[in-house]
Amino acid sequence: MNARPRLSLGLWLERRPHMLLAAHLLLVHLLAFGGWKILAVRLLWLVALGLFLIWQPFVAGERRISPRQGALLVAIALATVLFLGPWLLLIWCGALAAVIGGRVLWTESRRERLGYLLAFGYLVGLTVLGVVPEISPAVVLDPLPRDVFARFMPLLLPLLLVFPAQPLQRRAGDAFDLFYGMLVFLVLAVFVLGALAYMLVGEIGYVESLFKTSLTLAAALLVVAWAWNPRAGFSGIGSAVSRYLLSVGMPLEQWLIQLSEESEREAHPERFLGAVMHRLRGMPWVTGASWQTVGPLERFGEETALLHSLRLNGVALSVFFRHPPSPAMRWHVEWLLRLAAEFYLVKRQTHDLQRMGYLQAVYETGARVTHDVKNLLQSMQLLCYAAAQPGDPAEVAALLGRQLPQITERLKVTLEKLQSPRTERVDQLPAADWWQAVRERYAHLAIAWQGEPAAGLMVPGALFDSVLENLLQNVLAKGQRSPGLRIGVGFVDAGFAVSDDGPCIPGELANALLAEPVASEDGLGIGLFHAARQAEGLGYRLALAENRDGCVRFRLAPATE
Repeated sequence: MNARPRLSLGLWLERRPHMLLAAHLLLVHLLAFGGWKILAVRLLWLVALGLFLIWQPFVAGERRISPRQGALLVAIALATVLFLGPWLLLIWCGALAAVIGGRVLWTESRRERLGYLLAFGYLVGLTVLGVVPEISPAVVLDPLPRDVFARFMPLLLPLLLVFPAQPLQRRAGDAFDLFYGMLVFLVLAVFVLGALAYMLVGEIGYVESLFKTSLTLAAALLVVAWAWNPRAGFSGIGSAVSRYLLSVGMPLEQWLIQLSEESEREAHPERFLGAVMHRLRGMPWVTGASWQTVGPLERFGEETALLHSLRLNGVALSVFFRHPPSPAMRWHVEWLLRLAAEFYLVKRQTHDLQRMGYLQAVYETGARVTHDVKNLLQSMQLLCYAAAQPGDPAEVAALLGRQLPQITERLKVTLEKLQSPRTERVDQLPAADWWQAVRERYAHLAIAWQGEPAAGLMVPGALFDSVLENLLQNVLAKGQRSPGLRIGVGFVDAGFAVSDDGPCIPGELANALLAEPVASEDGLGIGLFHAARQAEGLGYRLALAENRDGCVRFRLAPATE
């Protein structure tokens, strides 16, 4: 039979913080109303300190302390017992009120908040009715009966048990708000010291001084509350304080200016990030920084155990602090590093796009030159085929004399493209001469030639040659799959058209044929794509003018038509 584990008294009390707080307030009450003068009662201060250590929201109760820390804690407790008096109790009540005030603003439970507000009110009453009158005989509560408060105020403490609190989380950032705690301490100090000063300067009673000081302080807090978050159209003190806390000596606007300056100065992403991180050298709270992207880890300054790191899309940034950073400081540094990382990523993407653009230019140039060489080789094959046919040697020699110079000139243009990929050579020649040359070049093929160019019309010969050869090679390849295919080439206005009477091009392929490389049985499928791009660059448009069974027609014409 397993024995049920028993909870220790400390753990049992730790799970009931409302009981700890009520017991602590009861002991402070006994000491405040004259008990500090009695040595036996003064020893209860040690018990009060023990209850507070169990209740406090700063350090986890299960944490072990070293012998040195324990000895120091015992020494401080014994010293406070020896020097316990009204002023020490007054400071303690103010500090405890600050802790409770910071806890009230943090808690989310309505019942728990009411319990802490009750404890806060009890502590304020204990301070002004019990502790302050012990400071000097001149401070008296007449006509209020101080003995009645001393005897019956503890009857309010059981009400804390009606508002049970959740076990405290032992993290200062969660269980206690330092800013609001300090604000509560200062307000309570102003209230007590103001009441004493008002009593002495105005030569009035302590109770009247408390009343007038409370009204004055309430009016001042009302004005501050209105100025903190006004409704009159301006931001108020709260916005100014928030901007100050978030700036931490270096506004985000200034950091954005520095990022813009480095972005204009450094085009390379790695050098830009290094320059930006070195900008942090001027910050007094920074001892060093480190960053790593695609290369080795880089750093400057001194590394400490206090750091804040950011990892974003392969970018690792770290900043090392001289002192422990506050949450506002970490939030601020997080945004500084995130902005630097985003600027770097944009620069890296730009750099990658430039490299891809360069590779694309190389690819397009290589593909275009390859296709031109392929067309040249096919033209030479056709020329060799025509020369091998039986016939008059004089006619063959004349054919070779006309075609070889043209092939040589086209080969020269192709080599120029390879040497200057960004430069497109535009040779304007009479349309009639070009039309006559291509008819002679393909005279041995069964092609129906139609139309004549207008007199005086000039056309870009290299473009027309490239497009016509691509279209004819595709039609000839189609004729091998569809015997008896009839081919027609016609000069229309300022352009030409190539047609055949074979089956139509499927719709999906027809839509992508001139817009992107497509799958091809006879090559890479990029001939018409590059021909269309080349035509577009010279002010022409290559389009599939008609696509149906019995008539497939491509047309090259000026883009303005």
